[in-house]
Amino acid sequence: MDHTSNARDTTLASAGGCPVDHSAPAASTTVPSSSLPLVESSRLRQVLGIWARPEPFLKQCRAAYGSRFRVKIIPGIRIHVISAPEDVKRMFLAPRDVLHTGSSNGPIEKWTGQNGLAWLDEDAHTARRRAVMPSFRGDALKRVERAVYQLAKETVASWPRDRAVSVHPYAHRYTTQVIMEVLFGEHRPSCEDEMFREVMKMLEFNSRPASMTMFHRMPAWRVTMLRLLRPNGVNEFLTRRDRVHRMVDAAIDERVRSGAEGDDLLGVMLGITHADGSRPSRVEMRDEIMTQFLAGTETTAAAICWSMEFLTRHPEVVERLRAEIEAGESDEYLTAVVHEVLRLGPPIQQIVPREVVRQVDIGGVRYEPGDRLWASAYLLNRDEHNYPDPDAFKPERFLGVKPGSHTWIPFGGGHTRCLGDRIAFVELKATLTEILTTLDVERAEAAPEPAHSRTVVNIPKKGARMIFRPRAVRSSAGAR
Repeated sequence: MDHTSNARDTTLASAGGCPVDHSAPAASTTVPSSSLPLVESSRLRQVLGIWARPEPFLKQCRAAYGSRFRVKIIPGIRIHVISAPEDVKRMFLAPRDVLHTGSSNGPIEKWTGQNGLAWLDEDAHTARRRAVMPSFRGDALKRVERAVYQLAKETVASWPRDRAVSVHPYAHRYTTQVIMEVLFGEHRPSCEDEMFREVMKMLEFNSRPASMTMFHRMPAWRVTMLRLLRPNGVNEFLTRRDRVHRMVDAAIDERVRSGAEGDDLLGVMLGITHADGSRPSRVEMRDEIMTQFLAGTETTAAAICWSMEFLTRHPEVVERLRAEIEAGESDEYLTAVVHEVLRLGPPIQQIVPREVVRQVDIGGVRYEPGDRLWASAYLLNRDEHNYPDPDAFKPERFLGVKPGSHTWIPFGGGHTRCLGDRIAFVELKATLTEILTTLDVERAEAAPEPAHSRTVVNIPKKGARMIFRPRAVRSSAGAR
């Protein structure tokens, strides 16, 4: 952390902010996490702030309390928001038996179940991650990349022209098609089309406030009551989820009967044999697939929407991008644009919390078992001490510069960093290339769209409303 940041946090401490004096060369003593400043507003106001107005809520907290503060959004759980690079680094580097992520995934359990990689920690997480890695790297990545560019062409060509539309539903459909390639490769289940339709309808629940409710941990009678209140969408979600589960189970059975191998996720999981000779259960395979339907689609769809939101406000960036694409000699500026989009609009503004399972000192604060560390990608990426003029869209800041692993965290970090980060990057590049070489994009409304929660991600509040018009002249340089 630089000296400017140190001075800032010291000033905040004297004003009731973070109690740690960061101006000292090293912390000789530690303070308990309970001494960190607590956001004073009610739990309901904090939940609504994170759901409906996440950006102003986080900025106001940072201004009032500094780089560390506590929020009270879940009863009985001590959640500490952190956003100083050194704190984030120490969190990512902490031993696997000190911080766990699996226990923090309760809000998404209704989609993913409890048997996928997202729920595992320590040796179990390492083993599963190593086992499924081949479906996200190497030859599998090359196969998916080819499919991504072809899908981008087909998808963008099908988008409506000459009328205002929200980009999100179309982007989400595209990213779900990509995930079908990751999951099944060339061995598509016979129910693929029906599965795709049900998954898309099931995920519409993410736009409802009820999606934040952990009804999957409620007594059965309460869930029954919620299902009777049809406007909240719970009954429809659970009904469609049951259908998707049955179709995924049928796809697994079909693949087993075929004996077909492959580097797709299902093929890789079917090929796993543990040290004791056992194999992943059907529930484990289903939960990994359901996790990808959620995490592998929502995040990239959100990033596509944010790219439209930023690019349509910066025509000079669009022209420079088009010139690079048409020259066909490099994608350096396109890469910088994607980095900047993910800095300003990280789809997951608050990465998955880490639960402290063994006492740990981070930056002069002693965190106790049961504490949760919630790193804020939004605050980290918008800190003027990390990025000068942090709210400005300036892709040039990443030209010839690799993003820092502790100051740019749209994919998380450490041993739980997103497995699909490379695929997401290819999706963004392919989509932007196809859009900019075939279309002119206009904003439906001049005012910027603020961030709004869609359960696991944040998207532009209206889904990035744009008007797509055919370009008069199309360059062939973007073709792949």
